Amino acid sequence: MQRRQGSVDLGAYVRAIGLYARNPWLALAPLLTSLIGALLLMLVPPSNGPAGALSGGLMSLFVMLLDSFGLSVSLIVAEKAWRTGHSPFDEAWTDAKRKAPDILMATIGFNFLIYVAGLVGGFLGPIGGLVATAAAGFFFIYTIAAAAIGGIPGGAALQASIERVQRSYPIALVLGAVIILLVWLFAVVVNLVGPLVVSIPIPAPNAMLQVAEALIKAVGLGYIALVMAKAYDDSSISLWRRY
Repeated sequence: MQRRQGSVDLGAYVRAIGLYARNPWLALAPLLTSLIGALLLMLVPPSNGPAGALSGGLMSLFVMLLDSFGLSVSLIVAEKAWRTGHSPFDEAWTDAKRKAPDILMATIGFNFLIYVAGLVGGFLGPIGGLVATAAAGFFFIYTIAAAAIGGIPGGAALQASIERVQRSYPIALVLGAVIILLVWLFAVVVNLVGPLVVSIPIPAPNAMLQVAEALIKAVGLGYIALVMAKAYDDSSISLWRRY
């Protein structure tokens, strides 16, 4: 039975697991960027005072850009994997490097608007800030996918995300719920694995903990890339058919 235009393909969230097994390098780029980010945070840890807050904020921004690039590579792998069943990592890496300026601008715009939404909503209290941040995250959920898969730059990627969300709210809602669930699972798994890693009598247990967290995050981002690429393409098809 054919799905209705703009409807949610819930089966894709299950099929993504098998597709992940055939393309395990979906986690490779997020793992590399996560490890680099963890190393940078260890080399430049947050410190007190205005200078420390500034350097810590800049380092966090840089780590966020690294993570976004890693996710972008996985999104490119994922988009082709859905079409052909197999997607080489080297092609996706080359494509992501070519689109890096667009990805950078889209990521900065995404995080800036999320920050502003939380700031403005915060005037209504903590709940207002949370609601405003969640609403901004919902409408801009496809921003990085638009830059990585479509090569759409900066503000245009933000607008592309809004258009796709508006054309199919259910697809975006399910994707957002799955991402929130995975973020929660990441915290749970890290809390379970963390004490085990630190208790092992090995050199530099804290560094090993960072490696373990990077590995867990990379696996999760690989799956997010798969379901986000599918949702983005489904919303794009819905958008094109309406014109």
